[in-house]
Amino acid sequence: MAPVSERSDGTLSTQPAGTVARAAAAPVSLSISLEVVVWLAIIALAAALRLARLDHLPLSIDESVRAFAAWQTSQGDTPANWPGDMTSSVTAYLFAIFGSSDLLARLLPALAGSALVALFWPLSRYVGGAALAAAGLLAFSPLLVHLSRSSLPYSVGAFLSLAMVLSLFAYLRTQRPLYFLVLILGLGLALGSDLVSTSTALILVAFLAYEIGWRRSQDVLATAGLIRQNPILLVSGLLFFLGALELGVTHFGTSVDRLSLPGLRQWVDMFALPRDGLPWHFHPGILMSYEALLFLLGASAYLWLLSRWIASRGQDVSLFQRFLFFWASGAAVIIAITTRREAGQLVLLLLPLALLAGSWLEAIAAEADPASLRRAAPYLAPVLALAGYIALVLCQWAQAGEVGSTGERIGVISALGGAIALIWIAWNTLGRQAAAGSLALALVLLAILAIHGSTSVMYGRGSEFLAAERVDARVFQLQDRLVAIEAETPGPISVHESFLPALGWYLRDVKDLAFASSPAEDAVAIVAPPGESAPSGYRWQGSWPVAEGWLPHSVDPLDWWRWLVYRQPWGDLSSREADLLVRIE
Repeated sequence: MAPVSERSDGTLSTQPAGTVARAAAAPVSLSISLEVVVWLAIIALAAALRLARLDHLPLSIDESVRAFAAWQTSQGDTPANWPGDMTSSVTAYLFAIFGSSDLLARLLPALAGSALVALFWPLSRYVGGAALAAAGLLAFSPLLVHLSRSSLPYSVGAFLSLAMVLSLFAYLRTQRPLYFLVLILGLGLALGSDLVSTSTALILVAFLAYEIGWRRSQDVLATAGLIRQNPILLVSGLLFFLGALELGVTHFGTSVDRLSLPGLRQWVDMFALPRDGLPWHFHPGILMSYEALLFLLGASAYLWLLSRWIASRGQDVSLFQRFLFFWASGAAVIIAITTRREAGQLVLLLLPLALLAGSWLEAIAAEADPASLRRAAPYLAPVLALAGYIALVLCQWAQAGEVGSTGERIGVISALGGAIALIWIAWNTLGRQAAAGSLALALVLLAILAIHGSTSVMYGRGSEFLAAERVDARVFQLQDRLVAIEAETPGPISVHESFLPALGWYLRDVKDLAFASSPAEDAVAIVAPPGESAPSGYRWQGSWPVAEGWLPHSVDPLDWWRWLVYRQPWGDLSSREADLLVRIE
């Protein structure tokens, strides 16, 4: 009979003592699945795109206004234009603790944008592989990379939106009270964050009302019944919601202004009149210029899901797919009727489109014959090589901020033509037998444009119309000049009030400086719009570029192509300059 030995947990083992000892001494092997490696790689790349060199580019004027208001609030002087949303409020706290800088002004959106991609990982437990594909699409989304690298609120709003969706479907699947409380907290915080999260919260509530009141979904009705039978959970949810609303009303502890919720106020202002003066193709132009891959895939997936819904009368569509259809439709309607358009509003549409595209690609992968990919393999290798070359050259152009030599241009165009020709040959040679392979080859080329756009918004100073007007980098020289004048000749410095949005943030450390419509009589220096006559006793010291921006007012395909590849702006360029006048001693 084998001797009995005691395990470490107190139970008995009938294995020989030597066998137990050898087993204990054996090294523990860690097995990491390919899926985990892919997830970690996507999250790491997304974080790198959003966090690397955050202060490389100056703030845009919209960013500058928000950052200056946050700085004033951190100094205890809340301005009249204080937005008070979550992004601004947390940034004000960061300024109060660590001091103000461009990097800190953009830190919270960058962290939220990175966390947004990571949040798809737990979502994949409830929706499958669609979350992985969506995470990959959004990790390299130029629009989301740009918003995550700015001090604007949309990145935080996108994170809150996905957090609400995750908590909803996690609670429907598990009925754990924690997920319900997180959902309620997210709904309350969304109303105090921004228009993206507010829109998602309203769409989510409307979807639940549709599923319970109209469709009579058994899954949702059963979960709602459990909530009604648990008064403690109801009271706890109400307290969580009221607490989140209180944070929004008090601007997360920074001030109380008009007793309104910042996110809800931004949402209402989105439909204010009169309409903006932007061209009609502003939103479509951004989608096709920056988000061609995600938009085309998402729109195709939307039509695919709609056809399935009609064909099966809703029987072959899951609850999550119905929600995505509801979310994308509501987002499209909101964006279509908005009167005050901004690039960041499109995030509301990109989130459901990415998940729809992921769901569609998952269905294609499940139905695809593995043999079709093997048949397309001889064409896939050279296309990947050509795509890698194109991506490398375009990223170098984006980082340098200018197009390369004539040889590089010819090489890129030739490589692109060769890749397209290989895809055409694969389709015509193998037909439907290589449909999956041909689709993969086409996605490779579209992915190149997305990666090129993501790196371009990291380095492009004046070529990205997505950023609107951006403060010119030479404003730092103006700042140094005014500091030197203040040190040499103590006295007030007057800056025309029209420059407050662009220069308020960058001139905040000049002590005796004031923005006004007319200069002070004893001002030692004046920063005035160009063309104004110099007051007596002052001499002109030079002109300084303040900000520059442009909008594509035409839809010429050739101009669009030059911008897409070479990043050459077209359309109406707008620039602001300032004259520096110094008092004569």
